[in-house]
Amino acid sequence: MNTILELIAIVGGGIGSLVAYKIVPLDRFVEPGEAAIWYEKYGKLFRILFPAALIIGLVLLLF
Repeated sequence: MNTILELIAIVGGGIGSLVAYKIVPLDRFVEPGEAAIWYEKYGKLFRILFPAALIIGLVLLLF
């Protein structure tokens, strides 16, 4: 069970990081104006949280 949660953290952190750093643009999924508002509102927070989730998932999976 713990392995599944760790894998979810890794996958979610990876996908969220790609969106937060605009490698995968959010404009593909919502209108450009809504994407700009989202990046202004949540961009800084998600640039910290998603890589942290990825790293924590990797650490917990390895140990």
